[in-house]
Amino acid sequence: MDWVDRTKRLPWIAIFWVLLLGWIAFFNQLGNTGLLDETEPLFVEAARQMTVTGDWITPYFNGVTRFDKPPLIYWLMVIGFKIFGTNEWGARMPSAIAGTALVGLLFYTLTQVVKPQAPAEATEEPPANLLPYMGSGILALNLQMLFFGRTGYSDMLLNACFGGALLAFFLGYLQPRRSWAMKGWYWGFFALVGLGILTKGPVAVVLPLAIVAFFTFLTGNFQRLVVELPWFSGSFLAGAIALPWYWAVYQRNGAAFVNAFFGFHNMERFTQVVNQHAGPWYYHFVVLGAGMLPWSVALPAGLLYALRLKTDRDDRRGHLGILALAWF
Repeated sequence: MDWVDRTKRLPWIAIFWVLLLGWIAFFNQLGNTGLLDETEPLFVEAARQMTVTGDWITPYFNGVTRFDKPPLIYWLMVIGFKIFGTNEWGARMPSAIAGTALVGLLFYTLTQVVKPQAPAEATEEPPANLLPYMGSGILALNLQMLFFGRTGYSDMLLNACFGGALLAFFLGYLQPRRSWAMKGWYWGFFALVGLGILTKGPVAVVLPLAIVAFFTFLTGNFQRLVVELPWFSGSFLAGAIALPWYWAVYQRNGAAFVNAFFGFHNMERFTQVVNQHAGPWYYHFVVLGAGMLPWSVALPAGLLYALRLKTDRDDRRGHLGILALAWF
């Protein structure tokens, strides 16, 4: 019996592994340091003021509206405050849970792509059978995940929604066509897109759909996926999750919300430098390489492997590397 088969038969092994990674990477001594730089206090205080004012629609900081981000991170922090008190642990709890959830979903996804071994090979336990353990460990234990999973920013929550949406899409992509399992995972994709819209805004729609479109082009499955994906019901689900808040905050704040959130914090951030966040064209590549240390040393080899990957269009389990390439 190989490691993947053991995991499927004894799910507590997987649960223990994911929880262990979550504890080591995120929860251990989560509240032992004070709030970081000038950004984390902005998130935490906006959430605290929700508990004071009772207004869960319009975020405030020091009595002034704060439309930098949608409210999901604040709502989850408020829940953390009610459980753990108004402190660093309560503020960072949503990020730690989001990081652990993303690690767990990647672990599960990797168990679905490892091909079953032939009986003659079952005792050899080649490294491929450890792929779920290795992949989830790499995701949890890199500098960027370790940082954002232990802070009260919205970044880890966005990562979980964005990454979780793409993994849910791929899990649906693996299922038998027209099955309820396929529809369920695809609905999960749209639901996580909706939560992403409540975390960051329009970018949570644009990026996942762009990556999925590029992935389907690379695999030659574009037309089939246009039919497979439940566009109408999925879009309705994403909208039902995200749009009520946008409607409510617009009703209360009108053009002030539209100009600040959509104008400044989305359009202007995309088209020009704001808040002195300038950098050369290669800035994000450097940040990604540094943030993924120590594992990013293997990134060039991984990209080269993905570029050379030859897969059967109908063997969808072999397409995860192509999704990773499109994602990158």
